[in-house]
Order: sequence, then C-alpha cells, then structure tokens
Amino acid sequence: MKKTILITAIFLMAATIAGAQGKRLMFDLSHGQFLDNFPKEPTEYFNEHFYDYVIPDYQKILAAHDIEYVPNTEEITSKSLKDIDVLLMLSPLYRANQIPITEGEKEAIVKYIKKGGSVIMLIDEESYRVILDEYGANDITQPFGITIGEDIEDVPGNCGAISIENEIFSGRWGVPYSGSRKIYGGIPGSLCMEGGYVHGAYVKTKKGGKLYVIGETMVGLLMGNPNGERNTHHGMRTNWWGADSRKFMEELILWAVDK
Repeated sequence: MKKTILITAIFLMAATIAGAQGKRLMFDLSHGQFLDNFPKEPTEYFNEHFYDYVIPDYQKILAAHDIEYVPNTEEITSKSLKDIDVLLMLSPLYRANQIPITEGEKEAIVKYIKKGGSVIMLIDEESYRVILDEYGANDITQPFGITIGEDIEDVPGNCGAISIENEIFSGRWGVPYSGSRKIYGGIPGSLCMEGGYVHGAYVKTKKGGKLYVIGETMVGLLMGNPNGERNTHHGMRTNWWGADSRKFMEELILWAVDK
C-alpha cells in the first residue's frame, strides 16, 4: 500500500513538472509597475523593499520549471498573447505612476482567457496605490464573475493571509496582507487571517482559461524572506508574513500554466 502511494505521488509530481515544461509566462511591465517616482515617500525604502529586484526571483522560479520568462513593455495585444500560457499583472505601487489598461488591452485579455489562456492579477489598495476606475482591471475580471472592490478598513495592518489547501495550493501558506481590497465572486483561494475576508479568488472557463485575482500586491513582491520581517518607512520592524510568498506564487504559476 505504501509503495503504491509513493509511486502515485512521484507520478503526480513528475506530471506537474512535465506539464510546465516549454510554457511561457508574460510578466507585464507596461502599466507603471516599479517606476521610481514617489514624490511624497522616501525612495530609498521603496527601492530596497518593493522594486524590480523581485524579478530575478520570478526568473529563478520559472527556470526551475522550464517556463520561459517573457517581459512585456509594450501594449498587450492578441498577437503578443498568442504564444503565452500565463499573463502575470502586478498593479502599480503608486497611483501617480499608473498607466491605465487600454480598451484594446482589456478586449485582448478577455478574449485570451475565453480561449483558454491564464491570467494572474494582483490589484493593490485605492488609498494611494491604484485608482481602480482609471486602471480598468474590473473590465477584465467582471466578465468572469469576479469584482475587485473597495479597500478593507476594519482589519489590523500586516495581519497576514493564508492559502486554502485545494487544487492550486498544496499547503496553508502564510502571505502578506496589508492595504487590501475586497474581492467578490469566484472560488476563494486564500483568506485574510482577520475577519475571514477573501484575499484571492479564481475561476476556470469551459475552454480551460484561468483567472486568479488578488486584492493586494505584497504577496507578489515580498518573496523568500526567511522570517517575513521588513522595515517600515517609519523605521519600525513589522512582520509581513513574507516567508511563504515564494511558495505561494510558485504554486499559483504552476496551476496557471498547467493545461
């Protein structure tokens, strides 16, 4: 019996890895992500903790699974998405830097999902990071039953979120939760540790398309820190629950590319 279970586990692991081989992930960089322009914030803090230093972490994850990293700095079109297996979009970190998703991009991304493509979207808070109505993310998510809502005001900062053990996540991974939005609709995939708010939700289409929407961006930016601690811009220490972010994003990407 134990031998059968072991063989089955090895087979499933091999199948997951094989399913990812030869896939391509587009990392969107065309909508103001990582721009170094924080006129009211100490730039050294943001440079050190939140900028594109995280891209090599993604490249390592993708390389480990033979997934090609495709950076995108141009407008997203049906042509540019043609040979892409998953599109990863992290929202801007400061509202003055955001570049709205164009009507043409919205149409191309919606069609892409309907035809079987996968999209992972991380959309941060309204207060100073993203002006949602202008950014336009809901025009992509709502056709699939997920709405990105208002900021959550009644939870303590940096309280953390946790993944649900399901078809995506193999464990209960602790990840950051601070400055998040409400997420309506879809299947919950991760929950806030305070109040049970939905941290992220997903849907799948009949043709194999997948959409996972997260109401904050820190899980995609604080990866691999062993103890989850980060300095805040006030000079205090705070626990960002970042230690599991790498595993969370890795399993999310593998689910997205697996057809």
